[in-house]
Amino acid sequence: MFVSGKRNVLFYWGNISIVADVDRLLLETGLRPDTDFELAVRGLDGQGAQGGMIWGDPRLFESPHATVSVDVPGGVWQMVAQPRGGWPVLSLFGSSLFWLALGCTGLFSLFVAQLNRKQRQLQQGNRELRRSQARFERLAHYDTITGLPNRVLFQQQLTQAIAHGHGLAVLMLDIDGFKQVNDSLGHAMGDLLLQQATARFLQELDSSDRVCRLGGDEFVFMLQGTHGQINHQVRHLLSCLRRPFDLNGNAALVTGSIGLAWCPQHGEDVVNLLRHADTAMYVAKESGRNAWRPYHPDMTQRLQQRLELERNLRRALQHNEFELWYQPKLDLFSGRVEGVEALLRWRDPDHGLVSPGEFIPLAERTGLIIPLGERVLELACAQLAAWRAKDCLPGPLAINVAPLQIERSDYVSSLAVALERHGLSPSLLEVEITESLLMESQQQACAALAQLRAMGVATAVDDFGTGYSSLAYLRALPIDHLKIDRAFIKDLPGDDDAVAIARAIIDLGHALGYHITAEGIETQEQYDFLRNAGCDQGQGFLLGRPMPAEALQAWLDNHRQRHSGSR
Repeated sequence: MFVSGKRNVLFYWGNISIVADVDRLLLETGLRPDTDFELAVRGLDGQGAQGGMIWGDPRLFESPHATVSVDVPGGVWQMVAQPRGGWPVLSLFGSSLFWLALGCTGLFSLFVAQLNRKQRQLQQGNRELRRSQARFERLAHYDTITGLPNRVLFQQQLTQAIAHGHGLAVLMLDIDGFKQVNDSLGHAMGDLLLQQATARFLQELDSSDRVCRLGGDEFVFMLQGTHGQINHQVRHLLSCLRRPFDLNGNAALVTGSIGLAWCPQHGEDVVNLLRHADTAMYVAKESGRNAWRPYHPDMTQRLQQRLELERNLRRALQHNEFELWYQPKLDLFSGRVEGVEALLRWRDPDHGLVSPGEFIPLAERTGLIIPLGERVLELACAQLAAWRAKDCLPGPLAINVAPLQIERSDYVSSLAVALERHGLSPSLLEVEITESLLMESQQQACAALAQLRAMGVATAVDDFGTGYSSLAYLRALPIDHLKIDRAFIKDLPGDDDAVAIARAIIDLGHALGYHITAEGIETQEQYDFLRNAGCDQGQGFLLGRPMPAEALQAWLDNHRQRHSGSR
């Protein structure tokens, strides 16, 4: 039965049964069968979605819905269902599964981030390790100051060159005067000099040559070429060192000493070549510096003798094998004794007396001059105390001081302690320093001399005339005496130059207020000339030879008798 919308006439066509699967419809909408819901049907004339409303609220077809098509005789109906009050709002944030998934995602992301961070750290660590490894490698094989190969790398290079090359020479170079630069200007300026010297060396070398810094101011070179070519390079290496160095505004002058060993003539392995080049370098240094010497087998023998002498010298210090001899100093006008100079002697138990010319230079080179100087102070003060006890003091006792004693020890304090230990007046001592010490270590030497004079110790410049001190500098020195070196005395009075120099020193010294002493007077003619020239004191074989203390006492007694008799 249907109701006509136009005429409100009821027609009756007959009965029809339609089976609708309501449960399926509800399940399609996500609702249980017992849920309250609203239904609507459309599809007049069997036209489905295009047909008019059959039953229910047409607005249900406009909102979100679930629909199902129902086949009917002659067409299709469309049914829609919706929960009463509207569809429930589904929220992810209200779902525990969502939060579980989100948490798992976060943990996974954190894990991945940690892995990435660890990977970056590992990569960074690998880079740092590689950098630590040019650095460790560089430290192991290169000098940190000059950037040159060090001894280890150079020996490897030299080993390869020996195996493959001919006309190979090894040079050992030592910079003369480097210590003075280091001590006076500081280690930073010393390092700068080494760097500038390295740059000069590299300019003089060929591409096949090698150079390394062994340490300190020692360099070793590996040169390849003919004898003439290498000799030419050696001369150029020495020449490049003689040019002044500009050390941040400070001008420094140095020279070099080079020893050369040829391969295979002087050695066929690294050890022998380096050792023989080093031996030749020491010979060049001892021969006056600013020179080079090729190795010769005789040098090794001399070096062995020097090493044996050094061992014996150390033993002599331990066993007190040294003694002082004394040479009188006389007034050239009155002839009276005005003091004595202490001269060190070494009495070796096997070889007897050893010349000071042999062991003093060795003691200075090895640094043994410092303990040796301490021994001289003790012997001198002990002898002065003995003479004072016997009331037979011959006057002030002069002792010599080596440069190293001033440069590397507190000599003034050592002297003061020795005087105090023996209860002596400082006026009983006179300290003599060489003119070369004044030139090499001016500040230290002047400071030490000033302290000694302040104590009451007389001071003198020994070997005057052999150095290069200026008059202005000489005038400012805190000294009492000048001693004319024997080199200017030996040719008097026959040599005009010697006469001119001796007179000039005497007149200059007196003009500056110094007392003048001449060393090495051996003839009466020398004595007469110096006395007439106005020299104050003299010493030498003509007046009295160096002698032990007992012999000096006998000489003094005899001299007094002769001197009193002549009056």
